[in-house]
Amino acid sequence: MVWLNEFNDVILLLWSYMFIYNLALFVIFTTLFQLTSNKVSTLYALSDLGATGTFTKILVASLFSMAGVPPFWGFFSKIFIFLLLFNSNFFIFFIFFFILLLTGLYFYIQNVRFLNPTSSTNVVYVSELNTRRVPVFYYLTYTGVFFLTLGFFFTEDLFLILSWTLV
Repeated sequence: MVWLNEFNDVILLLWSYMFIYNLALFVIFTTLFQLTSNKVSTLYALSDLGATGTFTKILVASLFSMAGVPPFWGFFSKIFIFLLLFNSNFFIFFIFFFILLLTGLYFYIQNVRFLNPTSSTNVVYVSELNTRRVPVFYYLTYTGVFFLTLGFFFTEDLFLILSWTLV
């Protein structure tokens, strides 16, 4: 996969990038949907959840994957796009994508900053919240977070499945 000149390889990498990014978005929005009944309407209100809460850990893992922090699956998808642009001699797009990556990383990390409270007086733990516990939410989000954190083990399998569907 050093030289990516085939059209199928390009489509495969783009589809895998979009799949990983959409998986992270799905986990974030299902978690935020669970929090809508708790009067969480702004990013600043998320700081009331506490740093040790389940919702906070799920959101942080998803945001880190979307930002492209190295141990997460989003990092590997962005590296594959970098390799695709570099090997195709699209250096202007490579520089543009790199600037977008750093800008996005800054804003994702700023969102993580709102999830960690600065004072422990207003911390509301998840067990104290009156949330409606939906088991499907936990099954889906824990599976999503598992693939976002340990998904690099399944990258070749994802490429194989996507190549079967593209042929």
